[in-house]
Amino acid sequence: MREKAATLPNVQLEKGTVTSLLEGNGTIKGVQYKTKDGLEHKAYAPLTIVCDGCFSNLRRSLCNPKVDMPSCFVGLVLENCELPSANHGHVILADPSPILFYPISSTEVRCLVDVPGQKFPSVANGEMANYLKTVVAPQNPAELKEAFISAVDKGNIRTMPNRSMPEDPLPTPRALLMGDAFNMQHPLTGGGMTVALSDIVILRDLLKPLCDLNGAPSLSNGIYNKYSGWCPLHGVFFFS
Repeated sequence: MREKAATLPNVQLEKGTVTSLLEGNGTIKGVQYKTKDGLEHKAYAPLTIVCDGCFSNLRRSLCNPKVDMPSCFVGLVLENCELPSANHGHVILADPSPILFYPISSTEVRCLVDVPGQKFPSVANGEMANYLKTVVAPQNPAELKEAFISAVDKGNIRTMPNRSMPEDPLPTPRALLMGDAFNMQHPLTGGGMTVALSDIVILRDLLKPLCDLNGAPSLSNGIYNKYSGWCPLHGVFFFS
């Protein structure tokens, strides 16, 4: 996508790590960023779009973040097994929380086990392996049980905290939050990319009538007022 954008005549691609937003008189004027050679640079723009993901270090300037970690995903790769429905993703409504299975190659199936709470069984001392074998494995489809237990025994167990955060923007002139930097739903919904691409279309339509971003001092305030356009799709994935 970056390469495609870089081919446009009005796009200049710069690579670096943004360290801070440039603020002045209650307005965002641009960003300060560091390139691979360690040099600091500043870039100024009439509109700064912050979309630096779930670990955003910039969102505190533009919203009131209330990040919750309701659970973690425990990941395994199952080998040489058949899904109940070939080439489809599967959600098992297990107790106490769902289990996901989906193919990642012709011989491998990714499994994500949702483990609720903020304190999880330890992988290091074997508690997690025991939990997976005694609590999760018995609830797996029969076709997958043997491969699941085999994957646990191999010990290649990965964990990742799941994060959620409702949107609570602080409307700031000439700046806009998008993506996981703005709000996060539980990844179990699987709607992240759909929501992200939909957000881009909505933003495009809002910006399209403007001939000059410099001539719109209340630009981002107007966009924030239309954030109701974002909400319905987020809600569909959050509750479905």
